Amino acid sequence: MGGTPVPIGGALQESLRAQGLGFLMYEQKLRAQWTHVLGDRAAQVAALVSLKDFVLQVKVDGAVWRNELHYQCDAIRKRANEVLGVEVVREVRLR
Repeated sequence: MGGTPVPIGGALQESLRAQGLGFLMYEQKLRAQWTHVLGDRAAQVAALVSLKDFVLQVKVDGAVWRNELHYQCDAIRKRANEVLGVEVVREVRLR
């Protein structure tokens, strides 16, 4: 069991990625910071459904809010990536 010690956080992240579960780690981080990503009012009517294959799925209550957030998809994508610290979200899909 020799070798160079690796921080447990880095080892865990690498293990999740190797198992195809890396997006779950990022999804949890977005859930924890959801109000920061969307803002107070929008976060009350829009829920993060999933983050898979670089696509952030968001369920929005009501057509008016869905329309409003549709025009903000690029800003939402950018804020999500800022929160994550990496470019993981390439697309935001509203439903």
